Amino acid sequence: MNTIVVVNQNSPDSCELGNHLNELRSIPPENTLRISWSGNPVSWSSEDFTNTLLNPVTTMLTARGLANQIDYVVLSMGIPFQTILNATNVNSTTSVLFYGLKTDGGTDLSVTNSFAASESVFRQARPASAPGISFLTTMITAESLASAKRIVNQGAASDNTLPLQPVLLGKTTDPARNIRHLMFDNTMFNARVLGKSSILRINSDDPSGQAGLFGYQTGLMRYQVSPGTFIPGAMADSLTSYGGVIFGPNDQTNLLAFIEAGAAGSYGTVAEPLADFEKFPNPQVYFYQARGFCMAECYYLGIARPYLGLTVAEPLAAPFALPGTGTWGSGLSNSLMTGNPPLTVNFSEHDATRPLTQIDLFVNGKFHITITNLLPRPNNILSVALNGYPISYTVPTNATISSIASNLTALINNPAATNSTKIRAFHWGDRIELQSIATNHSSFPFYTTDSSSLIQSGAVYRVQYLPASLPPRIIPNNPDSSGRYRMQMEIPTALNYVIQASTNLANWLPIFTNTTPGLLDFRDSDSTNYARRFYRIAGPVPDQPPRLSATTATNGATFRVRMESQAGQPAAILVSTNLLVWTPVGTNQAGGVIEWDDTNASSFPGRFYRAWLPPGPLPTLSATSNASQPTLIRVENPIQPYVVESSTNGTAWMGLITNFLFHEIQAAATTDTGGADICSTFLNFSRPTFATSEAHGMLEYKIPVNIPISTGAWIQLTITKTNGQVVILGLTNQIAGISATNIAAQLVAMVNANTYLQGSDGLTADDFSFNPSFATFYLRARSPGYQAAGIRVYAQRSGSLIIIPGDNSYLTQNLSDLQPRNHLYVTAGAHQISANFALDTTQLPDGCHELTAVAYEGSNVRTQTRTTIPVCISNSPLSATLTLLDLTNNAPAQATYHIQVSANTNNVSLTTLYSTGGAIGFAAKNQNATFDVIGTNLCAGLHPFYAIVETFSGQKYRTQTSWIRLQ
Repeated sequence: MNTIVVVNQNSPDSCELGNHLNELRSIPPENTLRISWSGNPVSWSSEDFTNTLLNPVTTMLTARGLANQIDYVVLSMGIPFQTILNATNVNSTTSVLFYGLKTDGGTDLSVTNSFAASESVFRQARPASAPGISFLTTMITAESLASAKRIVNQGAASDNTLPLQPVLLGKTTDPARNIRHLMFDNTMFNARVLGKSSILRINSDDPSGQAGLFGYQTGLMRYQVSPGTFIPGAMADSLTSYGGVIFGPNDQTNLLAFIEAGAAGSYGTVAEPLADFEKFPNPQVYFYQARGFCMAECYYLGIARPYLGLTVAEPLAAPFALPGTGTWGSGLSNSLMTGNPPLTVNFSEHDATRPLTQIDLFVNGKFHITITNLLPRPNNILSVALNGYPISYTVPTNATISSIASNLTALINNPAATNSTKIRAFHWGDRIELQSIATNHSSFPFYTTDSSSLIQSGAVYRVQYLPASLPPRIIPNNPDSSGRYRMQMEIPTALNYVIQASTNLANWLPIFTNTTPGLLDFRDSDSTNYARRFYRIAGPVPDQPPRLSATTATNGATFRVRMESQAGQPAAILVSTNLLVWTPVGTNQAGGVIEWDDTNASSFPGRFYRAWLPPGPLPTLSATSNASQPTLIRVENPIQPYVVESSTNGTAWMGLITNFLFHEIQAAATTDTGGADICSTFLNFSRPTFATSEAHGMLEYKIPVNIPISTGAWIQLTITKTNGQVVILGLTNQIAGISATNIAAQLVAMVNANTYLQGSDGLTADDFSFNPSFATFYLRARSPGYQAAGIRVYAQRSGSLIIIPGDNSYLTQNLSDLQPRNHLYVTAGAHQISANFALDTTQLPDGCHELTAVAYEGSNVRTQTRTTIPVCISNSPLSATLTLLDLTNNAPAQATYHIQVSANTNNVSLTTLYSTGGAIGFAAKNQNATFDVIGTNLCAGLHPFYAIVETFSGQKYRTQTSWIRLQ
């Protein structure tokens, strides 16, 4: 409904391709525009663009009543991809329809795409620099009509498929073209938080030989892509200068290589972009796709400066969109309507995170009315708990989901909240990105509130670890995407708990031993091999004391003591000479067996030994009271699951909350009607706990190449690993006139050859490259996550040898990609909508019509759910029939055919025949009009034929529609 297709009437392939897109996407026939361009499909002047394309588009939208519903424009092959301003400034044609002609001013702010990264609804956030109109524009083209049709097929076949196949982000060895690799981790992290898409990074200079991919991003000048590389809905591109020069001379591989390999979308620049990654798709396009945005939205959300970029794509492909369901009321389909009949349409969301916010009515493909629009209700109350810390927000008047997200972001970033939670928020449209800024990732402060403190004062609080006697609990869950059975287990202590499985409840097989307290998320990889399988947990005997064996003499006067405790149960050996004063001499933190040699035994006439279970340090607890708010309780530094208890007399204790996720950052959100009539505003976290990072900490070093390096100048790197071990590397220049590039290469080799840096707690040097200003390389932690990035590097130098940075630094240049992360989404609407409305049929022609109700998801993704019924309107005696005289299905497109339209009155003023592209014939004052249908004007494809008859008294009648395929 919101797409127009532009075809070149002078190109049969262009017309046939447009017809194919219309058929697969059910685009209304009046949404096709025919232009006439007889020049080459490479370039045209800005004047030709305006006169041949832009002006006809704007005229069409106004004349056909489509101006308020079109967001997408598709250019069907045979249309130039370059638009040239003043014979010098080259833009891509798709970008000019998106936000106007741009001059390559470099720093000119008008080239910036304000829609990029906004995660907003396009028609509410069109680019600020667009000259009046703006469309999400793509071109569908290829070397052949068959290949171009495959783009359409690959796009349409991908809808709602939720693909599991991976997207590959390829880092190449080309330093001028691999500049997007620093953004890979952010996208991978966001996709993992969302839990919808598999995005992997690889080091590769060769995309060939791949299969079953959902996307590929690289940076190569020349490359090959194997046929069948991509599944439906895939996007792929390469950052290189002329990837968008798809026809004509080009010594670089262009984007059509990905299209021929099965991609439904690709992108490339049509003129020299220099090494500016903002002129190419950010890897975030794959995250936007995983959110549910369609392909055209993904590209324009993901490119900050698209004026040089050609977007070749099936724009509506939405593999991760999840529409709901919709039905019209009983008895409405094919009904006869007069006057103002009452109508009912019912919609249900796909799931609880996708409420429906608005329903529009389209009549014969044109917007008619908005039936209902459920915006955020003023006085709805939204509550967020970040590791228990409460944040509350009341929805104001005239709020949108984006403004609510912005205001919530400000509340989370309030210094009082941030100092308590160690969490920082970033606003992206309807999404809030949350990052932990805590420096101690082994313990996060946890909060809970005591609501009873508002009605009864004087309570005291304590925190207690859960006892080993507490039986672990199994919580069943749905199978994962691979069909593996999932379950969660609440493990109270660090003792060993064994998961056992059985197929008959008689024979039990141990399949997993857990030694980590907390909430265990377990997947049984073998469950798919059995028709059914049962599970249980075998726990340790609670409160089992450690055992101490009899002492034995070794080496004469030395005694050896053997102590055994349960695995995971810390135990200590105590010694005494009088059975009154006991001194700890050895502790086994991991539990199990330990042997200890008492080398001082000969110094005493008597020596006694015993085993002891030392109590673990309890968490610290503090409580803050406020007369108008519940008491806020803070717990810090736990080492295992615990319970927070309250008491009003210090004797009778009542549990407030049990925390099994003591080592994670928890996130919860609730919504309440508040002072409104209904609750129409909702919050949803992507995950119940923050995701930890899989990125590797890194730090870039630069050595200037334009400064002569003197003999004797030196560089030294002092590397302090996270375990405190220090590794010192250095080199001294012995060669006069040596280049900085050579020095940097030597340093990289030294780092990678050092055996003390080879382990998981070490680092590597990579991405060595050079340019006219610097030789550069990165130091990168060998293990992922924030803690592993805590390696400290102190760079020192002498003489004219300079290294930047030249001080104490950590591998945290990519800090935001290392910190635990979560997403919070704001939506609006209702989970189900039953809309009742009256349709004024007197405003429509009598005759045959299609009523389409479209419901929109209440997020900025705005996924559409449609339901359509045919109806007949009769408010007057006027009627007419349409007869295909010699036009039959599968008739050849290279012929002329005839259609007759007959009215039941001779008071006819005008009869208009319609097909793909709008009106194709007119007949005045003719009760029985016969029209010529020239097949070559319509081209091969599926076409509708209907007519509207008008009388001198102003009555109108719309005939039935006949669908005919031309070949």
